[in-house]
Amino acid sequence: MAKKDDEDPVVLEEPGDGIEGDEDENIWLRGLWMILFIALMWVARGILIVAAVIQFLWMLFGGGKNPHIAEFGEDLGDWMARATIYVSGATEDRPFPFDRWGIPD
Repeated sequence: MAKKDDEDPVVLEEPGDGIEGDEDENIWLRGLWMILFIALMWVARGILIVAAVIQFLWMLFGGGKNPHIAEFGEDLGDWMARATIYVSGATEDRPFPFDRWGIPD
């Protein structure tokens, strides 16, 4: 009489096996998202330059930092970092508008 431990193991299939066309479509879609986020990072770079000039002028003539511009700069930097991580392929999580905006409090 054979023990229960002597039975052959059951091999389970990986989820998504056998669906090759879906993977190719996802790669092309990701490529489109990557191009979009690269373009948006160029726009964000321009916005950052404008915000930096305004902040400098505010500090020069106002005698201190504008906290709203500083907070916006932090949030924009966080978005740019997350967009860079997505575009480089390190994550599948797309940044804003698909995720939160800014650094959580």
